Amino acid sequence: MGGGLNRTRAVAANTFRESVRERVLYNLVFFAILMTLAGLLLGQLSVRQDEKILKDIGLGAMDLFGTVIAVFIGTGLVSKEIERRSLYPLLAKPLSRGEFFLGKFAGLGFTLLVNLAVMLLGLLLTLIATGRRPDAGLLTAVYPIFLGLLLTVAFAMLFSTLTTATLAVVLTVGVVLVGRFADVIRGMREVAPGVPQPIVNALFAIVPNFANFDFKSRVAYGEVVSAGVLGWVTLYAAAWTLIVLGLGLASFRARDFR
Repeated sequence: MGGGLNRTRAVAANTFRESVRERVLYNLVFFAILMTLAGLLLGQLSVRQDEKILKDIGLGAMDLFGTVIAVFIGTGLVSKEIERRSLYPLLAKPLSRGEFFLGKFAGLGFTLLVNLAVMLLGLLLTLIATGRRPDAGLLTAVYPIFLGLLLTVAFAMLFSTLTTATLAVVLTVGVVLVGRFADVIRGMREVAPGVPQPIVNALFAIVPNFANFDFKSRVAYGEVVSAGVLGWVTLYAAAWTLIVLGLGLASFRARDFR
């Protein structure tokens, strides 16, 4: 048990190092430039008004940049190893497919956590530098963003075990986009009465509602998100992530790499 956990940690640590070398640092540079420009451009607005806008821009950028990392790096975690044939010697060692798969997921999850923490610090420093009030309540928006990103990684890894990296990107982006507009799908028959209700129900059931992770506007405008709501969102994210990870792991174990 301990040996398996150590091997999973080793894979996670290596994935973190590889992710940092690839796109994450560029992401943080883009975020720093965005927040600096936003602070300068909003300098002429009232303090209360531009504080809300800065928070909205910062949280939106965290979500966007984090999703880009989750999709493009997540879909390459498995497929890239297969294409480079670096997976074969790894699995020839006492490293199971489960340890490899979960280690990859944990490594990118930790990468996203560090990424969000640095961007949150950048947002807080931007607020302070421009004379606005830093708000610890921002954590109640960043935490659900992180949960949504973990679910995005799970989908990216699932699709990468089923198809090519390019198609996996398309499928993952499709799931995220549909999930963000899941409420629109539920009300589809109001604008398209000809759509059969079973199809609407099926679409709503098989796609997670990513809108459940979106508290950006509420937090930016000072609304308090209760612990009960965050607890429900945590359970919702955990259930979906475990299901999708389980499907991805089953697909990865069943795949023939010969």
